[in-house]
Amino acid sequence: MVKAAVGDGGRRVSLHLADQNQQALVLVLSHQPGPTPDATVLPRLAELGASSCGTDSAPDGRRLWALLDL
Repeated sequence: MVKAAVGDGGRRVSLHLADQNQQALVLVLSHQPGPTPDATVLPRLAELGASSCGTDSAPDGRRLWALLDL
């Protein structure tokens, strides 16, 4: 996820972690508006066992997230 966010071409990346009910949420922000999403990120996260994952874009950059069972 971080590699995909860095690939967006921004100067910084933020990583946020949270846990609740035996699950961890990993959120990565690229801070680069309008990037082209990497189509391989979500299938790779699913292969690694993410129970849910997604990506979206906003004016402040792309967000990638994955929910993992602990």
